[in-house]
Amino acid sequence: MKSSGPLAVLLVALAIVFAALAVFYFTVRTSLLASETAVHYKHAFVFTALAVLSLIAANFARPKAALR
Repeated sequence: MKSSGPLAVLLVALAIVFAALAVFYFTVRTSLLASETAVHYKHAFVFTALAVLSLIAANFARPKAALR
């Protein structure tokens, strides 16, 4: 995979959005994207996993320092 600074930044921004959605689903009783009003732990865990995967992908996409 070719290193790309902008892609790494985009993936980190995406991870922040996913983390915010995870916090939202952990703390708010909602029916957003769901059929009933409740705290949706499954949604929260999925968004947490997506945030972690985005950070892992950003680590692979970031430009590496040149070796001496």
